[in-house]
Amino acid sequence: MKLKEIVAGVLKLPAGDIDGQASPQNVPGWTSLKQVELITTIEEAYQVKFTMKEMKSLKSYAAFENVLRGKGIGDEAF
Repeated sequence: MKLKEIVAGVLKLPAGDIDGQASPQNVPGWTSLKQVELITTIEEAYQVKFTMKEMKSLKSYAAFENVLRGKGIGDEAF
């Protein structure tokens, strides 16, 4: 499953509504609780573990992409 599909599924939005600028500030329903759900769902899907520093940096869809790239996840996953 692609990152965009995961984010859209957790936030209950169409995948087309998710872009690099998507964040809690401009996506209705992206609450702190949904942020935790996003983190755990993405960790499970990609078999990675985010550090506390990484978790604090995950403030947008683009930030999730960047952190995952840093963990060796390729562009095909997005």
